[in-house]
Parts: sequence; structure tokens; C-alpha cells
Amino acid sequence: MPDILERKDKVARKNHTCSYCNGTIEKGTSYEYAKLKDGGELYEWKNHKECGFIAQQLWSYIDPDEGMTEEEFQDGCMEFCKAFICPDCNKKTEDCYYCLDKIFAFLQNYDFKRIKEKNGWMYTWECVPKENQDL
Repeated sequence: MPDILERKDKVARKNHTCSYCNGTIEKGTSYEYAKLKDGGELYEWKNHKECGFIAQQLWSYIDPDEGMTEEEFQDGCMEFCKAFICPDCNKKTEDCYYCLDKIFAFLQNYDFKRIKEKNGWMYTWECVPKENQDL
């Protein structure tokens, strides 16, 4: 797992690329910045605040090995979208870029929990309305 050397919110002075969704962080918008060290290698991580929120909320669902990569985030969001946001969507995976705005709005209103099944080793996922709507 990478070591976090610095973490802060910044306002973009130019356009950047989100390390999670690969979308554009527009000049003038607030974003999350981190300086990381992994095995002696230094690198920067920049992401939309919404993508950071989604990553935090879906951490258990995506289940990254040692920190969430861009690919794990995108694959996890696509799976979550198909399972909970757009289950009846008739678009093929290659025709559809998952619905980040819909996922973000959904997770602001619902908690996502892993429920252990009776057999003791399998899990299912359940979304329940948040009790405290102070977002």
C-alpha cells in the first residue's frame, strides 16, 4: 500500500486528469490532491471530489488489493452501476461509460452494506436509506 506523504484540497489552476475516472478536472474547480510514495517511487494522485467520495463509499464492494487503481475504480463503478443503478440498461459495456453522476447521487442517499449469508462465507450487498441526511 502506498504511503501518503501529503493530502489536501486544491483549486485547479489548469485542467488536470482525474486519477480515478480519467475525466477532466476543469480549471477553477476544487479537487483532491495527494503525493504518494510506493516502493521508492513518488507520484501524484488528483481526483474529482465526487470520485473520491464514490471510492470511499464503494471501497468494500470494489475490494482493492493495495489501494484503489484507476482500473479497479472504473470496473467497480461499472459493476455497481449495472447491479444497482441501471440494472435494466440495454447498452453493451463497450457502448456505455458507467453513470458516475447517478452513482454519486445514489450514494449520498443510501448506505451500501455487505451482508454475510447464512452459509457463512458468501456475501450479498444491500442498499438502505441513510438515516442522517446531512450531506
